[in-house]
Amino acid sequence: MTWWLRVRLVPTVLMSALAGYTLLLLTVRDGTVILPAISVNAGNTVPLAFFLPLLVAGPLAHCLDSRQPHAELTGIRRTAWRDTVLAAASTAAALALTGLVHAVTSADVTLQTGRNTLFLTGLMLTARAVLGRAGIVVPLGWVFAVILLGRRTSSTFHSWAVTALPPGTGHATAAAALSVTAGVAATFITARKLP
Repeated sequence: MTWWLRVRLVPTVLMSALAGYTLLLLTVRDGTVILPAISVNAGNTVPLAFFLPLLVAGPLAHCLDSRQPHAELTGIRRTAWRDTVLAAASTAAALALTGLVHAVTSADVTLQTGRNTLFLTGLMLTARAVLGRAGIVVPLGWVFAVILLGRRTSSTFHSWAVTALPPGTGHATAAAALSVTAGVAATFITARKLP
């Protein structure tokens, strides 16, 4: 188990990413930036916390990709189960840390960030099962698609832009739950097949 944790870079990369995610969520929760958009002429104000889920999805992808393929494919240890548990546990830890930050700050953007972390991490895990290491590009592409094309007006978003919708939006929460469930399932199905 200790060998697997070290090979998957859990103590160094993943724990540092979760700590950085938490500290930045505490720090930038009210911060915004104005970015260009194709769908509106002006008023594309984006919370800085909108980018924080990538701090969980990217390092998790790196950890899952830090494999020893020959040893793992021929070994008797159940690395597929461990990788699946790592994916589920890291998203659960990010959600718990988000809840802790929300309890301290009572900022709604923290709830939105937690939901987005589940959605984008699930999207990355699902894309990784299909595309391999290139799967990390999919959540990044989603973030920029929502920024550039997601606004209907300067104050409302299209319904497909689930990561930009308010925290209480039902279909966005359902999409996040479906995404993370599909991603964890895809991780288990493909864990022993990926190079």
